[in-house]
Amino acid sequence: MGYATLDSTLAFPNNVPPNNSSILVIDTLKSEGNFLIHHFVINHLKANKPVILVGLSQIFNHYFLIARKLGVNLQTYKQTGKLLFIDGLTHLNEYTNDTPYPPSKTPTAPSGTLEYKDDLKLFYKTIQNFVSQDALLIIDDLSVLLYNGFKGVEHFVSKLKTMMEGVNGTLLSVVHADEEGSEDVEQDNFIKNVIYGSDLILQVQPLHSGLARDVHGQLDIIHGPQAALNINPQSLHYKILDNNVHFFAKGLQQNVL
Repeated sequence: MGYATLDSTLAFPNNVPPNNSSILVIDTLKSEGNFLIHHFVINHLKANKPVILVGLSQIFNHYFLIARKLGVNLQTYKQTGKLLFIDGLTHLNEYTNDTPYPPSKTPTAPSGTLEYKDDLKLFYKTIQNFVSQDALLIIDDLSVLLYNGFKGVEHFVSKLKTMMEGVNGTLLSVVHADEEGSEDVEQDNFIKNVIYGSDLILQVQPLHSGLARDVHGQLDIIHGPQAALNINPQSLHYKILDNNVHFFAKGLQQNVL
């Protein structure tokens, strides 16, 4: 399964988020939240539920190599159709237009591709072609669309959320929220709006006290305005290992193996 110590904290039935939920991972360049994606991907696949991963910041090989360290072969799930990978990075802007497509029969070939010539309406239709009942849709990450000048990203996210609700699925989005970009009014408003539309926010940030040998960062678990329950936020420290991630209460890092 995914990270056992995170599963025990989130306490989802069968370690899978409730249907029709929207999860937002917020990270920074100093503390990337990419490791959380693998937790949800693995748990969903182990529960025999489909996953659609839209890679806007990484190619398939990146996710494959990390999952392999965690003991999961994503290629096997991809071949059976349980994992669908949409390449949103290779041809996202005009500078990558001449990048060759991988041969369609190679194991690493994406299930679909987003191209910079398309607008977000066509992106939506491409993703819609792969969505199925009880699926987990992951957008990694929304900031890439903003940085590449796409307009209407907030509306795009809202439509994706509605789409997943229509199939009793789950939407998981990643967005960067660095302090250096806080003066960007458009980006700041976007982050506030996607937070408001989320049921669960997982905020990854560096330690306020600076670097530590046994602690790599902090995870704040916040139930958003759209959540059905009014639950107080939780803060955990975490340590990233080669084949796992341990989460623990503040001050208990000496218990991490």
